Amino acid sequence: MPAIPIAAPATVGIAATGALVWLVSRIVRRSRNPQERERRRRIRLHIIGRLTEVTIFQSDDSAIQYGYEIAGVAYDTTQDISTLSQFLPRPAEQLVGTATAKYDPNNPANSIIVCEHWQGFKERKY
Repeated sequence: MPAIPIAAPATVGIAATGALVWLVSRIVRRSRNPQERERRRRIRLHIIGRLTEVTIFQSDDSAIQYGYEIAGVAYDTTQDISTLSQFLPRPAEQLVGTATAKYDPNNPANSIIVCEHWQGFKERKY
């Protein structure tokens, strides 16, 4: 019978520790600003993303509009590039055409063409 008094406090202690870890992770997650969340999204897609060919419809200094198809489903999306201009191979207005994007295999609508560590623009031959 002595196992019951020892097991109950141990279970409560483990549950309390788990709740504390969860609470701290929620606080840390909320404290990130939108720019940091977007940067982390781009890095995550760079690491886990699968490659696909895309068509860039329009591009300017603030955004790239592009489309692609995964498993017969067409996706049209826009990526904010206002903070990524230093990673572009040429002026944004010259990026219209084909490129490569990385997308999340669990959510194909989530994709990027450029991030801090990778860019999917094709080299131009003049």
